[in-house]
Order: sequence, then structure tokens, then C-alpha cells
Amino acid sequence: MQLRRISTAFVGSAHHRDASVVGCHQLASRISNLVPAATAALRMTNSNALDDLETNNTGNRIEICVPTPDDMEDIGGILSVGSTGGDVILLDGDLGAGKTCFSRGFIRGRTGRYDERVTSPTYLLSNSYDVDGGSTKLYHMDLYRLSGTENDLLPLNLDNVFTSGISLIEWPSRLNKKPSERLEITLTIDSSTDAAPEVEDEDSKYRRMTLVPFGGRWAERLKFLQSEGLLEDLM
Repeated sequence: MQLRRISTAFVGSAHHRDASVVGCHQLASRISNLVPAATAALRMTNSNALDDLETNNTGNRIEICVPTPDDMEDIGGILSVGSTGGDVILLDGDLGAGKTCFSRGFIRGRTGRYDERVTSPTYLLSNSYDVDGGSTKLYHMDLYRLSGTENDLLPLNLDNVFTSGISLIEWPSRLNKKPSERLEITLTIDSSTDAAPEVEDEDSKYRRMTLVPFGGRWAERLKFLQSEGLLEDLM
């Protein structure tokens, strides 16, 4: 079955570079409309539900087929809806599968700056962005070059980052301990399917995305986004 591009459903013509401004305005409008409902949905999660969802089961898993880099950015933008301080996304998977591409969409969507230059923090380890008028920090970290020792991680001040900031963490296997409330995303390159069969390279391969929420916060958010039909075309 031919998949309808998630960018078509979410940001209209954003995947067409000559219509990027129109797409950005549509993305901004879509996010601004979704934030209040997402926030309300999260507030409805009571403490008992949170306790029940502290450990994940396969029933909460979502699997998505991602045909193109533009689609990957769009999914990042979708998942930025309603994100608040204390939200943690752990991005793992194949090298070159799109972790930074996803992060770019999330950061642009959450900051509202759709021309923001977002690059991999492989050498800097961490890039931060102001959101909510500067009251919240959005952190994008790449731990690939770290060994995972306590001395390696200490300068990143992760306890504070995970508590007060919004965090996108690439290569989370370097972490000694994962936050109990988190969304784990695994990206793999699907070598059996070409998004552009005439082009034989890794960039033409579809990506497979698996989302596993830990804790009630992310479980409720994914449930809300599914109810809005924003992910259904790629599931």
C-alpha cells in the first residue's frame, strides 16, 4: 500500500523546498492548535496510572515506517507537541539512521524557529536551545564519543538536565542510568525497501522507527497523537 507522506498530513507542502515557507507556517499553526489539547490530555493522567506504567510492556510499542528524511523531521515536530521540562527522549539505533534528522524536526517544532540551524553535537557533546521565552532549555546531546564512565558524564550535569530541561539524547547506551520517565526511540535502516529505487545508497532506504514509552507521561502523549491520526499513515 502506498503510504501518504506524513509531511503532507502535518505540514502540507513543507517537503517541497520551494514551498518551505508555506509549510513552516502550516507547521506552526498545527502545533499551536495541538498544544492545549495535548497539555489537557497529560493533566488527565492520575498518579495511579503513572504507577501502573512505570515499566513498559509490548502493548505500548509503536512501530513506524519512515520513507524520507523530510518525514523523519516531521515526526520529530509531531513529537515535540506538548513537551515540557522533564521530558526525555533517548535516540538509539543504526549509525546514519536519522537520529539528528529527527532531532532537527523536534527542535524546530518546539522552538517555533523553523529555519533554526540544527547540527549533530558529536564534538560539542551538547547543544541547548531556549524555549518558552527562555524559561526552559531544550538539550540535544550526542554521547557517541563517550565511554560512559562517571567522569565522562559529570560535565553534562544530567541530573539537572533530566529534571528541568527537555532532552534529546543520541547514543543513550553510554548512560549509566536511564530516567524512569522517558521515551525510547530506536531507528534502523530497512535494507529491504528503497524509498527511491532508482538511487542505490543508504539515504534511499526506508527507516524503521520503534517508540517505547516508559511512564505515564509519554504513554498518554503517544495515545493522544494516535487519537489525532498523526501517526497512522506510517504505522
